[in-house]
Amino acid sequence: MKKGKVFTKGQAILVVMVLCLGAAVWLNMKFSSNEKYLGEAAYVNADDQGGVVATSAKADTLDKDYFETAAKERASNLKKQQETVEETLRSSSLTDEEKASAVDAVTGLVKRMEQESNIEALLKAKDFADALVVIGDKDVNVVVRSDGLTTTQTLRIQDIITSQTNIPLANIKIVAVK
Repeated sequence: MKKGKVFTKGQAILVVMVLCLGAAVWLNMKFSSNEKYLGEAAYVNADDQGGVVATSAKADTLDKDYFETAAKERASNLKKQQETVEETLRSSSLTDEEKASAVDAVTGLVKRMEQESNIEALLKAKDFADALVVIGDKDVNVVVRSDGLTTTQTLRIQDIITSQTNIPLANIKIVAVK
C-alpha cells in the first residue's frame, strides 16, 4: 500500500453505496405507513393556512339505517326508471327502433339490479354483514361495514365483483365504514 493514500477507489465506491442504501431506507420509513388498511379513505380539505379541515359528513361511522335507507332509495329510483320506460313504451308515436331502445334500457336496468343483488348476497356470505353495491356504466362502488379492510378482504371483494360483472379492477372503488 502506498503511503499517503487513505481510501482506494473500491472503498470510496463502497462508502457511496452504503450512503445510498441508508438514504433509501430512511425515505422508505419516512413515507410508508403500517397503520392504514387497504381501501381506507380519508376526506381532506385545505383551509387558508394549509391545514386539514373536518368535513361535515361522517365518513368513518354510519348508522345501520344508512344501508337500509340507501337500499330503499335505490329500489325507489329503479322503480321510477322502470315506470318512465314503460310510459315511453305505451306511447303510440314511437318508432320500432325507439321501442327497441326502451326495451334494451329496461333489460339493462334489470341486469344491473340483479348484479347488485348478487354481489351484496355474496359479500354477506363472506362475513360482510352490511354491504351496499352501486353499479354504474363503467364502474362499481362498494360500501361495506368494517373497522378496516385487510388485503385478503379487499381481494375477496374484488374477486366477487369481477366474477359478477365485466368491470376492470381499476374501476372498482371499495369504501370501508365503521
